[in-house]
Amino acid sequence: MTQTAAEPSVRSGPLTVETREGVATLTLNRPERRNGINQELGAELLRAVVDAARDDTVRVIVLTGSGPAFCAGDDIDSLRELMAGNHARAASFPGSRDSYYLRVCEEILRAPKPVIAGVNGAAVGAGTEIACAADYRLASAEARIGSGLSRLGHVGNAVLLPRVVGPARATEIFLTGRLVGAAEAERIGLVDRVVPAEDFTSELENLAAAFGTGPTRAFGMFKELRDRAWQAPAEFGLRLQDAYHAKCLDGHHDGQEGPRAYLERRPPRFTGR
Repeated sequence: MTQTAAEPSVRSGPLTVETREGVATLTLNRPERRNGINQELGAELLRAVVDAARDDTVRVIVLTGSGPAFCAGDDIDSLRELMAGNHARAASFPGSRDSYYLRVCEEILRAPKPVIAGVNGAAVGAGTEIACAADYRLASAEARIGSGLSRLGHVGNAVLLPRVVGPARATEIFLTGRLVGAAEAERIGLVDRVVPAEDFTSELENLAAAFGTGPTRAFGMFKELRDRAWQAPAEFGLRLQDAYHAKCLDGHHDGQEGPRAYLERRPPRFTGR
């Protein structure tokens, strides 16, 4: 999926993929099903995240939804197939029965560049997990986020949601099955910023453009360092952080460009290398 940064690319279907000026925007495009994840959408989303993560011309990945929802979780027809024992038509990876959302979250976490979740509407279950895997969550004022799985007698949202809002708050959201409104989501740190619905698209584009001109390599290294140091002893984490800092100084263009620009009192020109 390698292309020049100036060359726009658009691919449509249950997932709309647009790559323009270093930003890969992946839009879940099943509005009539509230962007529920079936096998086709799950496979395309996984492939698109992997491709964007590996493409050096892509500096930032944006995930959002079309219509009134971000993602309502697994598609109800796929759930019906799963309940019937027909795993070949469920929203799971062929051969392993891994849920597609699980693999998508893994690829978001390991992507060596920032991933923005543009939560345009309701996010539930797997949709909430995908949003929590992202590095930054911009929400429309109309967004609502929750689990809903306890209402089905199922478990989930116990890994990434607690990392965002803490174990106690995540437990409350799971137990009650409620959807958290946008204002509360911002207050408890479930989303980073809330904007009016009419401004959502332009604000999402502005945010992606700002991240897209940043030091992509440093962003990716921060994500890797964050996960390696998570719940590790502080001494280990600090030593590891110092080692990553040395990597920036020793061989990365942006790691040298930033200090040089600071000393020369000019804006840095980051290239992502």
